[in-house]
Amino acid sequence: MSFVFIRKRSKNYIVYLEYKDKDTGKKIQKNMGAFDKKREASKKLTELKDTIFKDDFLVPNEMTLEAFLIDFLEKYKINLSITTYNCYNRICKKYIIPMLGDYKIEELKPIHIQNYVDDLVGILSPQTIKIHINILNLAFKKAYRLRLVRENVVNCIELPRVKKFKNNIYNTANMIKLLNVSKGTPLELPIFLASGLGLRISEILGLTWNNIDFNESTITVEKISVRNEGKVILKEPKTETSERTITAPSEIILLLKDYKKSQLEKKIKGEIKNKVNLLFFDKNEQPIAQDVLSKKFSRFLKENNLEHIRFHDLRHSHVTLLINSKVPIRIISERVGHSNINTTLNIYSHALKEMDIEASDKISETLFKLG
Repeated sequence: MSFVFIRKRSKNYIVYLEYKDKDTGKKIQKNMGAFDKKREASKKLTELKDTIFKDDFLVPNEMTLEAFLIDFLEKYKINLSITTYNCYNRICKKYIIPMLGDYKIEELKPIHIQNYVDDLVGILSPQTIKIHINILNLAFKKAYRLRLVRENVVNCIELPRVKKFKNNIYNTANMIKLLNVSKGTPLELPIFLASGLGLRISEILGLTWNNIDFNESTITVEKISVRNEGKVILKEPKTETSERTITAPSEIILLLKDYKKSQLEKKIKGEIKNKVNLLFFDKNEQPIAQDVLSKKFSRFLKENNLEHIRFHDLRHSHVTLLINSKVPIRIISERVGHSNINTTLNIYSHALKEMDIEASDKISETLFKLG
């Protein structure tokens, strides 16, 4: 079994052939030619693929896309979060398998996938269609590595343009107004945690009392709330960087102390048990689903004549306020649990652009208006 790929070295595009030595079993990479232009390397790559295909693909493959997808998802499940796996599984069962599942995977052509995409335009959002194609891309990458198909047919697909999502945010005045209106309501603490710490809604609902260190004034994020097959459970965050310990403002720590005191009083009276030690729980003392809190927040804004934003937009508002306060991007990125600084830079480019303009104005004022 062998395959070919292109790797850029300095100014050249080099085509490599990788195969296993029959005697030693070791992987060997062989240089099949260096090219100045990528299109020339791609042409050589296609030629080699055809040769390999003829040599390796000797037995006709009768596997349908439905059979392959079911097997692929089950084996790939370990790499996905519960929510992502359930999402992928739902998309396969509802859309991909009914529309493409009967095709043999070796018979699928780019036109079949393109027609599938075109049929969904206007029915599903471009962002959702992109998820469909991501599933197929992952599956066909594996099929190609296993020499079940000649090429990854998904590579040729043209996707509908995804409009760049613009976050709705509260400015400082609106944030202060929201915090004041929320005081004394059941949403006070969740709103303070999102606005004052930039926590995601799933992180807030995953907090247990052992995550709160009153002596050090820190909050540790190590669990999130997710819905799995109709039941809300707690699980580890999706990425390692999401697991973090952050320092909390004294106002939030004081609010947490009062909230814990209130829970302890209810425990003593026998009104609650809270065996899971959650900060927030439903009437059955189970974790709360994210959409439940989102809907409550939406109703709260409407009842109090406040500008509508999503609960998650409190996180965006928090980060924008930090950027405007000149907090270093690296610190912001770590506090909100982004995988890297580039994620922060990409999401909040609007705020950084405003800072860039401000920096230009300051240089102009300092250097060029002295006389």
